[in-house]
Amino acid sequence: MNIFGHHAPRQFCVLACLDVAMLLSVLQLLDISQRCVGCFAGPLVQFDPPEAFLLTAGLLLITTAVGLYNNDAAQNLRIILKRFLVAWLIILVPSVAVIALTKIAAGLPFSELVGVLSLAITLFMLIMLMLHVLLGWWLGLSFMKRRVLVLGDGPGAEAVTRFLIGPGRGHFHHLQTIRHWRAPECAPPRIGNLLVAVPAPERAPLSMLAERLRTDEIIVAVDDHGGLPVAELMECKLHGMEVVDALIFWEREAGVIDSSKVEPGWLTFSSGFVFNHRHRVLKRALDLVVSLAFLVVALPVCLLTALAIRLESRGPIFYRQERVGLDGRIFKVWKFRSMRTDAEQDGVARWAASADDRVTRVGRFIRKVRIDEIPQVINVLVGEMSFIGPRPERPVFVEQLREVLPNYDLRHRMRPGITGWAQVNYRYGASIEDARQKLSYDLYYLKKNDVLLDFVILVQTIRVVLFPVGAR
Repeated sequence: MNIFGHHAPRQFCVLACLDVAMLLSVLQLLDISQRCVGCFAGPLVQFDPPEAFLLTAGLLLITTAVGLYNNDAAQNLRIILKRFLVAWLIILVPSVAVIALTKIAAGLPFSELVGVLSLAITLFMLIMLMLHVLLGWWLGLSFMKRRVLVLGDGPGAEAVTRFLIGPGRGHFHHLQTIRHWRAPECAPPRIGNLLVAVPAPERAPLSMLAERLRTDEIIVAVDDHGGLPVAELMECKLHGMEVVDALIFWEREAGVIDSSKVEPGWLTFSSGFVFNHRHRVLKRALDLVVSLAFLVVALPVCLLTALAIRLESRGPIFYRQERVGLDGRIFKVWKFRSMRTDAEQDGVARWAASADDRVTRVGRFIRKVRIDEIPQVINVLVGEMSFIGPRPERPVFVEQLREVLPNYDLRHRMRPGITGWAQVNYRYGASIEDARQKLSYDLYYLKKNDVLLDFVILVQTIRVVLFPVGAR
């Protein structure tokens, strides 16, 4: 589904709508049940429409933030259970506290109120859990899967194929591939339980083959577009099948733009990449508001972190390091010190490694949950960084990456960020290959760069903090 120019998986939109409908139903049943019991003069807990709307919006925000609508939670019951437990705790404690305090002010009994609210929230979460598991199973049935045909041969087609059968994808796609479509005698091997379709020796028309396979979408992933059966693909479109280029597919499904595969001029003539004055002013205003609010909330964490760093080892609490910012200007980023003071005493810059022995015990924890990044709010307030944007890199690494990654300097056309699209979708970068993958996410963010995507990144950052993966 397309929501304001952003692709949202249909199955998760259905889940979100069902969750909203179920919450409103639970609130209504809670009201009716209290009236029927007749223990009180009126309902103990009664929500006006604005209160119900805020509660519903808050629930969706929390369930989205913990990753219940992410692809990796589609097939893995362990991930679903873990995230539901975290969501239940996040929803239960603040909801009971806020609602109970507001209702107690109206003279309602405290113990009965807390009991009713706790029971209602727990019941709702259990129903939601069963709904997610059952709907995930139902959407994974063969007849519910979207039938996708990948046309092509080589690394491009292989990458698309592997992505579609990856975690959270194969559950919702019934994949068919055509390789060596010019030479059908070179049939590809069977991949897992995929249906691999190859044209008959007499070279049946592509549209006939796609119809026989009941194809919903054709992904054109040929490495060489010369000799592409354009007329046959057009015939497929006229028969109601969606035909997309692999680059458009990656942008839609994975949220990336692989600059190494785009043709010259593709980025220039594609939509997006607009940085007008109005957009810059709005983004700067949002940066100030979000950063100040975040600083107030995070102040206790900052004080505890500073104390822990000081108690563990001698040296400064903060660490300043040169990074490349807007238009290639050099600035010094603020961070909590997470390494020994002699981490680079020889003056040679190194990528952070997994289980890096230069990292202190406190440093390992604060890097895992991203607490070491909090002081960068100072850089945001003085205008050197944005709250959301590409991760700033060290000048020595930037020089290396410019040589091997096309369009790498495009990420310097906007302020770097504390969090960003690459940070919430990819692990901590520690090599040139990691930088290549993160550049694909950064280019997608540069292309879209709107308030809705910024909001999604903020919400997804909560998941990254709660369930740290790939931190170094």
